[in-house]
This record gives sequence, structure tokens and C-alpha cells, in this order.
Amino acid sequence: MKKPKDLLEYVLVHEMAQLLEPTHNDRFIAILGEHYPTWREARAEFNNLPLGAEQWME
Repeated sequence: MKKPKDLLEYVLVHEMAQLLEPTHNDRFIAILGEHYPTWREARAEFNNLPLGAEQWME
């Protein structure tokens, strides 16, 4: 069981942006927005998923 695959891109872009800017400051947000314009929606969806593996979606 895994979290939705469509959110994998968001996680990858987020982590890659942190290689350029380790803190979640304005520069980080600009980098994230440049490479993943719908990051806010993806983050909201990701944050609303259950934490427990037994509750994850396929």
C-alpha cells in the first residue's frame, strides 16, 4: 500500500528544491513554484492523507 502515485512528483520536486535551498523560505517557495506550479494543492492533498500505513490508498 502506498500513497497516491501522483503525489510522488510533488515529493521529489520538494526534496530537489531543498538541495538548492535547505530552508522553507521565500527562495525555496519560488523554486518550488517554478518547477511545480500546483505545489500548494499537492501539499494540501498530501497533508490530508492518513499517516498510518494501514490507511494508505493504493
